[in-house]
Amino acid sequence: MKRTRLKKPRRAAVCAYALLTVLTAAGVFDAAASSAEGATGGVVRYDHTVYHNGKRVLWHGAWRGSAGRHDYARALPVKATAPEAAALQPQAPTAAAATTTAAVAGSSAPLKPFGILADPGDLVASRMAREFVQVLSDQGAQGRAIVGSTAPTGVAKVMRTDMAEFAIVTLDSLAVSVKYQPDWPKRVPLVAPLAPETIEVIASKDVKSLNDLTGKSVSFGDPDGTTGITGKLLFSRLGVTVNPTYEPLTEALGALAAGKRDAVVVLGGKEAHALDGFGDDRRFHLVAIPWSAPLEQLYAPARVAASDRPNLVAANDSVETVAAPMALVALDAPTGSPRADALGRIARAFFDNYDSTLTAARDEHWRDVNLAAAAAVANADWPRLAAAQGWVDEHKVSANGSLEAFRASAKAAEAGGGPKAEDSDRLYDSLTRWRSLMQ
Repeated sequence: MKRTRLKKPRRAAVCAYALLTVLTAAGVFDAAASSAEGATGGVVRYDHTVYHNGKRVLWHGAWRGSAGRHDYARALPVKATAPEAAALQPQAPTAAAATTTAAVAGSSAPLKPFGILADPGDLVASRMAREFVQVLSDQGAQGRAIVGSTAPTGVAKVMRTDMAEFAIVTLDSLAVSVKYQPDWPKRVPLVAPLAPETIEVIASKDVKSLNDLTGKSVSFGDPDGTTGITGKLLFSRLGVTVNPTYEPLTEALGALAAGKRDAVVVLGGKEAHALDGFGDDRRFHLVAIPWSAPLEQLYAPARVAASDRPNLVAANDSVETVAAPMALVALDAPTGSPRADALGRIARAFFDNYDSTLTAARDEHWRDVNLAAAAAVANADWPRLAAAQGWVDEHKVSANGSLEAFRASAKAAEAGGGPKAEDSDRLYDSLTRWRSLMQ
């Protein structure tokens, strides 16, 4: 199921054409485009036709897209923005990276058996957990996907019983966990940020805004589930007090249809078949969640199109909402511990074989991951697993010169009423792909 983020393709196309004209006339584009091949360092052209979201994808490899593709990176604090050099390729490691590499790669021991935890109510996360296991099984690692609560209390229980080594969680749940477990940033380091999952609020059409739900009955799924944590945090951030109820999605939708609930919150509903036929009587719709300052630290802007929810969104329209950024984390792996070293070897093996997640058979959310991006947790300095950070450091390259020239040209064009500077990364990405088609 496709999620349409907050971008304007039509305007981008016009801007790209206009900027191309400006730069060509000025003799600047040829210099920038002539080094387009260098901009794709670390990636390889597909030897067969691959389409994603209706567009042909030309390259694959360590590069994970430009910072401009990730709307959520711009919505989060500065720490969450991907590094300037989104392209990744092997280069001579720094002394620190070499030390990490020697410690991790120097061991000939087999990869430790592992488990990865995902919330049973989040079908996207559950599928990604299974695929994480599949990728590593090809490298000889014995893994298993485990379903269970990924709320702070659920993760704490798993850590006490040593049931899993990794987990897929929402970043807002990590932010909450610090209040109860101050040492969690050290014990639960980040491995990689994942693509955000859309939050949908379904209600009858007489509910025009979230404020209309004040004092009303709203279903949040399992009380210890990802949806419950995220939904309650979202309403709290917006200052809307509701009467929460907790039940499985199918039961919640049935209660909504019967008038026993006023709204239902769904997180990551792409795989939720319970929603497929719901609302065909046109009594219900998605309630818009306008982007606002209270949401900036925890969430990302998003949109749900009529093609995604034909029964809940008017034809040829879309509804503004938000998405919860996700993350892959290591459990009970403080820096310098033997457990951190063992889990670091698993993380590096997964990164080394990340391309196998980009096939059509895998969940499309993998294609929106930038392994080089940092993930910021609100009000907390959350470290990355040392081996994962070492891998990223080893594969980074310096900022591409043609990108800097293009950015400067975009700023100059802005002064003349042309494209805005914040569009330069995205336009550069588009023009680079256009250039490759011409070769």
